[in-house]
Amino acid sequence: MKGVYQETIEGLHDPMNIPTSPYPRSKLIKGIRWLTEPIRYPGSNGDAWSCTWADDGHIYSTADDCTGIENSNNSNLALFRIEGESPTHRINLVNPMDPYGGICYHDRSDTWKANGLICIDGVLYMSVSQHSSAFEYGDLIQRTYDASIIKSTDHGKTWSPKTRDPMFPSPRFSTPYFVQFGKNYEGAMDEYIYAVGGTSWNNGNYLTLGRVPRNLIGNLRAGDWEMFDGFDAQANPKWWQYQPNAQWRQEQPIFKFRNCTSMTGMHYVPAIDRFLLPEWAYVDLDSADPWRQTFFHLYEAPKPWGPWSLVHVEEDFGKAWYNPSLPSKWFEEEGRRMWMVCGGDFNKCRSADPNSDYAFFARKFEFVL
Repeated sequence: MKGVYQETIEGLHDPMNIPTSPYPRSKLIKGIRWLTEPIRYPGSNGDAWSCTWADDGHIYSTADDCTGIENSNNSNLALFRIEGESPTHRINLVNPMDPYGGICYHDRSDTWKANGLICIDGVLYMSVSQHSSAFEYGDLIQRTYDASIIKSTDHGKTWSPKTRDPMFPSPRFSTPYFVQFGKNYEGAMDEYIYAVGGTSWNNGNYLTLGRVPRNLIGNLRAGDWEMFDGFDAQANPKWWQYQPNAQWRQEQPIFKFRNCTSMTGMHYVPAIDRFLLPEWAYVDLDSADPWRQTFFHLYEAPKPWGPWSLVHVEEDFGKAWYNPSLPSKWFEEEGRRMWMVCGGDFNKCRSADPNSDYAFFARKFEFVL
């Protein structure tokens, strides 16, 4: 990241490494301006950091491959509570999620990781799925499959049982990230809960969208979900009822950017009445140091299914920061300014250094309209 204040750029300086986005420039938002340098939370270690604003006023966050913050038991995935306002926030361990194992623990073929997290009517919902090793297939793509949703009615202290029968079998829709609104899902656009999902942790090709009636999400039943199926003749979204055994049915993508679509969430911003999609990808997985650099690209759309417009591109996203999240509790003026949370430097994921950049970071920005 070059400098404290940086507006969006009009072009890409290195087209050999970073593909040009297939989406047009936003007509609403000129770009973003960074207002602080990245702030690392002391003692943190892990990645993903998917955040949601709960009914008790706190932010809750998942962390994958986590060894930091209150000796979180070398967890494949863990849950944390974030108290206060950034940058003076405090992070506390809530649950090391022992049933999902410690780092590198394999349950069946692969390891469990957390994806999205949401609080709805005082209940926390977390999506979990199986993740392969990024080194398994030789292309450094960490594939994902067999996602399920679990829930907690006591702010993460206990959870519904782990299941060996996934809600969403196969790689499709295997990284569900819930679309975030306000505190406890306040300000939602309708009576559905939406989630966006892909097929890999990093450098995938597309995202799909699912939804479930708000009053049915607690059933944790795949048959209550619908999947986006394109548009009808009047340009209204179509949906089909999810059937786990209907493997022939292919969901229609809401976002496509080949090799540049990674695991991420979506966030509604009242100040601009738009949904934000913060995307990221590794720049050159074929290099001798494949994890050294990510690029960040930010999109906006009037609805969760699009149409998407490009807001901002950052070719060298700090020390390979990734998995950006935008907790709505840390919005100012309904989101004209906000804090971005992300992890960084995957090269240090096995480092014993308590000050490595594989950690929880927060950085503030504002929109340039």
